[in-house]
Amino acid sequence: MNSVNSRRCDKIMVVEDEWIVADQLCNNLKGLGYMVCSTASTGDEAIRNVKEDKPDLILMDIVLKNKMNGIEAAEQINLQFNIPVIYLTSYTNQEYIERAKQTKPFGYLVKPFKQGELYANIEMALHNHRLDQKIRESLEHLVKCYRGTIESVSGAIELRGPYTSGHHRRVAEFAQAIAGKMGLSDFLLAGTCLTAYVYDIGLVCMPLSVIQDSGRLTGHKLSLYRNYPQLGYEVLKEIDFPWPVADIVLQHCECYDGSGFPQGLKKNDILIEARILAVAHALEDLTSHKSFRNAFSINHALDEIKFYRESKYDPNVVDICIRLFRDK
Repeated sequence: MNSVNSRRCDKIMVVEDEWIVADQLCNNLKGLGYMVCSTASTGDEAIRNVKEDKPDLILMDIVLKNKMNGIEAAEQINLQFNIPVIYLTSYTNQEYIERAKQTKPFGYLVKPFKQGELYANIEMALHNHRLDQKIRESLEHLVKCYRGTIESVSGAIELRGPYTSGHHRRVAEFAQAIAGKMGLSDFLLAGTCLTAYVYDIGLVCMPLSVIQDSGRLTGHKLSLYRNYPQLGYEVLKEIDFPWPVADIVLQHCECYDGSGFPQGLKKNDILIEARILAVAHALEDLTSHKSFRNAFSINHALDEIKFYRESKYDPNVVDICIRLFRDK
């Protein structure tokens, strides 16, 4: 075992408020061949040390000095860093366990524990974390492949009109800004941005006369135009995306008050990604030049979107969009 330990260089940070316990734990870790990069007795100190030392794993006591406990410290670390945490604690009641589970720990060791238990938990945590990293990297690569293909498709859509070059990229940028401000997860944000490049793919099935006059349609042409989200859904539904791309495409013309198409969905029955895309599309559409009108200024466009708050658009999405663009 010593020969194995001599090759191990994983850095571990110990967060423990009792220095005697912390000292003994550090000695145990060194005996197992790990490098102890730092120790901390408070949550604030732990967060500072993570920034400086960048450990491979954190052993976190739940009860710490000062106001921030170990669970709260782990929450902050999860938000800022990608480092596995193992809780070391004397607490086994349901409340602590449930709260700890929310931070997605890689282990929960109850004191007192044996050195073999500590070693097994650390090795499993490091192994699982590396697997998670590989999965994340594979997903990121997959997203890049999806995005590259879909951006090419969006270029073909733009060639048919009615949009100017770069329309889908701008909608994606607006959607990303709004979704980020709303606090959507990175996963949902990636799906929203990707869908922005193909949300109107159904237009490729439309006659050019319908596409080019989309802002002034009546009668049969209007009915035909209102079918394009369904056509887009049919094109995309068989593709095994990690996100509900086809459903977002189907719903992006729905209105918050139920007056949209093609299904007449309302409020939270509409996917949040579709509600964000509706506002992002409106903002880009209003600020781009069209054959039948000049582009609006950003403030004029925001006023127009605000006018349809709670009718066409989700009021929360509208409010965040207005704050985002008027503040910045």
